[in-house]
Amino acid sequence: MAITDIGGIAQHITEVDKEINKIEQKITDIKETLKELYFKASLSMTENQNYLLAGIQIGPMTKNYLLTTKGIEVVGEEKITPIPVFLDDVIQLANEPNRKIKVLKQLVEYLQNINEMIFHDSSASKI
Repeated sequence: MAITDIGGIAQHITEVDKEINKIEQKITDIKETLKELYFKASLSMTENQNYLLAGIQIGPMTKNYLLTTKGIEVVGEEKITPIPVFLDDVIQLANEPNRKIKVLKQLVEYLQNINEMIFHDSSASKI
């Protein structure tokens, strides 16, 4: 009986592992879509526009990152990181599915705000 129970536990672990792999793939798919959308948003911004990605990190040191027409800039530095590299680093740092999902939600919220800013500014300039 104990062997059957262990076999059942092993099977259950295998099923959970498969579910986690599916979740990880969905996270990757969402990240790839966000890369495209952030790139398009960046291209739509004017030279004077930028958006602070508060609380988003790519490493252990906290820095302030801005989305600009050039990509991702670190406030106070001249370094510009390509958007796809930045988003890969952000998700990699999150390192567990729950944290990755929280970061993705924050990135989507920022993207909505960025798109509103771009639309608002472009509408205002037509007046």
